[in-house]
Amino acid sequence: MTVQIERKIKVHGLNVVFRKVHGSNKTLMSELGIFISPNRIFFFHSPPLLAIAMNHLAKPQSKKRKTNQPPPSSFLSLPDVIILNCLSRISKSYYPKLSLVSKTFRSLLLSTDLNLARFHHKTQERSFHVCLKFPDRPHPSWYTLWIDKEEKKKSTLVQVPSSYTSSAALFLVNGGSYDYAFRQAYPPSKVMLVRNKDSCIWRYAPKMTVARANPIACVFRRKIYVMGGCADDESVSWGEVFDINTQTWEPLPDPGPELRFSTMIREIQIIQGKIHVKSNESKDSIYDPNNGNWNGVEKVVVSESTCVVDYVLYSCRKNSCLWYDNRCKDWRLVKGLSSLNRTCRSGLIETVKLGGKMLLLWDKSTKPGRGISEEKHICGALIAFERRKYGQVWGKVEWSNALLTVPSSYSFLRSTVIRT
Repeated sequence: MTVQIERKIKVHGLNVVFRKVHGSNKTLMSELGIFISPNRIFFFHSPPLLAIAMNHLAKPQSKKRKTNQPPPSSFLSLPDVIILNCLSRISKSYYPKLSLVSKTFRSLLLSTDLNLARFHHKTQERSFHVCLKFPDRPHPSWYTLWIDKEEKKKSTLVQVPSSYTSSAALFLVNGGSYDYAFRQAYPPSKVMLVRNKDSCIWRYAPKMTVARANPIACVFRRKIYVMGGCADDESVSWGEVFDINTQTWEPLPDPGPELRFSTMIREIQIIQGKIHVKSNESKDSIYDPNNGNWNGVEKVVVSESTCVVDYVLYSCRKNSCLWYDNRCKDWRLVKGLSSLNRTCRSGLIETVKLGGKMLLLWDKSTKPGRGISEEKHICGALIAFERRKYGQVWGKVEWSNALLTVPSSYSFLRSTVIRT
């Protein structure tokens, strides 16, 4: 048995109906849907009805409106605070379509007030960003993943900033009760942002000593180590460290011209008390904070990508997906992915945790089996995992498709996931 609770209010002469559907055991609280009619707006706690609303608005009216009858009020006649309240409850995957409705919608979608509303209603979502380098562009380009909720096979990588994503990508690190962020964009900047973990409002932290574009950072022993993003001849401050306790910056020792990477650094990891810097060049480096020494290491060529989802380590390879069984100390095959494993995953293989699932990226030629192609498809798949009997792990592909077409000579530089 279901019960519908309806509450009506009048705003600017417009009837607004709030309707919540309760089930017998629990309240059905999926995404807020909106249905717009000439003189009423319905808000449903059920799958979004935006498509219905847009189709309804697009249909011509069957009856001719009398000339002396005032035009019906529209959704945009509502106060901004109500519109923002509605938009904050809708998945961000619908924002591209909503940005086409009007300039007002597009302006509200780009406003910081919408971010505040999403934070207040606890509807923030994790977004995946990837940085690519193209031969015909002087600077790297950032893209964000947009997942189409209605037709997931139409998911795509969209360049940022765009008409519905104004802010540049951020690289985040956690320093206790605070998050610190660095803008991933040009021109270079000295800005470091900080916010309380229980807030969504960023404020300025003490500036870095060197302006950087697309820097990378890590936190170790209450200090933030920042590297790269500046000219490779800036030996004094190619890397610097921020003391969270004293709120001061100090330069790191010069790693030398060979390890002063001029391209974007791909990843930083803390392993056994040392900072491992993974570059996009022929060598990697290791920094020891205890003695301030740098050492170069040969890059290890691997044909797999690993990530942790729900405390389980997964490894995606060219034709298989494995998980690590801590009980028997061995790798085991993830069941249910035979169709996905038959795809040609050559070159790029990247995995990342996204919303409790695993996002897998790979590239392939646009003309497989036809010789050298000038273009590639960057493809993606979102995989959910399930534990079953006898210790097996099964994977379910929620969607899989080509996300972006790029030149064959492109370079994959870095990826990051942030909550917005």
